Amino acid sequence: MTNHLPIYIEGEKWIPLTYFSDQEKKSFKEWLPSYRLKKVKLPGLVLTECLDFKTYACWLRLKELSYTKVPIFDF
Repeated sequence: MTNHLPIYIEGEKWIPLTYFSDQEKKSFKEWLPSYRLKKVKLPGLVLTECLDFKTYACWLRLKELSYTKVPIFDF
């Protein structure tokens, strides 16, 4: 799983969905309601389907936890 760097727009961190692979986009869209994706405007450019970096970081942590095969109780 790739860890993406945010872009800074007007003091806030954003991650465009164009950064994701098709599999990651599908996984993210299944996890998050569509109203959480925002339109971010830059001079001369509009990025559709962007999410704030905090939401992305939370999703990434949850995905990393789901991929680990560490037992909860190790006796």
